[in-house]
Amino acid sequence: MNFYLRNKNEKGYTIIYIGGSLGYDGACKLNELVNNELNSGVNKIVLNLEDLKLIASYALSVILKISYNIKKKNGYFAIICPEGNVWDVFYVLELYKVIPFFESEEKFWENEKKQQGLS
Repeated sequence: MNFYLRNKNEKGYTIIYIGGSLGYDGACKLNELVNNELNSGVNKIVLNLEDLKLIASYALSVILKISYNIKKKNGYFAIICPEGNVWDVFYVLELYKVIPFFESEEKFWENEKKQQGLS
């Protein structure tokens, strides 16, 4: 499974797309990317894991650290993750209780509109 990591800025959010298998090296790249975004003043970050097939335990710890760092900066952090193997890991760890989860990017933007009172 080929790993990829890319990001885009949209409506004040940085959306980070991760696909393939997220192991140690990928988690380090993700952490670096998020730290660069935070250092540049961005504090609204969403991970889109729709194409992620496998996640290593180290990557989970990096995601939790990212969540903590964003909250320290009074930012917003969410994860887009449909049901499947990766979702099952988050569900067992009950991470959805501390990080907002959405099943698709469309659902995330629908929620954002509701929060802004635009729906």
